[in-house]
Amino acid sequence: MRTKVLSLEQLRGEIASVSPGRMSNRPQLQAAAKVLWTAMDRELTPRQRQCVELCVLQGLSQVQASRLLGVNKATVCRHMQKATRSLKRAAGYAAMGKPRLEE
Repeated sequence: MRTKVLSLEQLRGEIASVSPGRMSNRPQLQAAAKVLWTAMDRELTPRQRQCVELCVLQGLSQVQASRLLGVNKATVCRHMQKATRSLKRAAGYAAMGKPRLEE
């Protein structure tokens, strides 16, 4: 039995692909989105949150985000890595209180 891992890219893809015929997973997506937004508010620095919003939610590349923010691409990459670790940790804590989902 494996625990499903919350992935920002998967969440963005799932939200984009939700159609009226696929409404059965909507409550799960809403719960995952709620955990994600709460974790972003509480766990990330303002700059990490900016990078996640630009690169994941708006779909910009790290180069585009770095130009927009006026920083080096490596800085955006570092912020994204730290944000990913923080969000994975927060998702893991949230999953501890819930029953495991089987794959």
